[in-house]
Amino acid sequence: MSIRIGIYGYGNLGRGVESAIAQNADMTLVGVFTRRDPSTVKTLTGASVYHTDAALAMRDEIDVMILCGGSATDLPEQTPMLANHFNVVDSFDTHASIPAHFAAVDAAATAGGRVAL
Repeated sequence: MSIRIGIYGYGNLGRGVESAIAQNADMTLVGVFTRRDPSTVKTLTGASVYHTDAALAMRDEIDVMILCGGSATDLPEQTPMLANHFNVVDSFDTHASIPAHFAAVDAAATAGGRVAL
């Protein structure tokens, strides 16, 4: 069984995650979610691209959503919102804010019956 992955955010980090997924036979990239016009985004592997607004409608198709936004403004909003609907992995690294971020994400994941890393 393959782990179905979504990538939320497609900058340098998102492209790196896409490359890593391509190296693992037990993972399948379901799609990339971007705030940009999806028709203007070309992925490295030809993966499907969707607007971020489409993510929640695909929650039954994705086992893990990997969040590739920035720690300053994106992840504090995106991770708690998505953790309520998906198992998530993020890379939040604003060290002084980690306890507050962890608490917000943990509360959302717990409420949704999900796991957040």
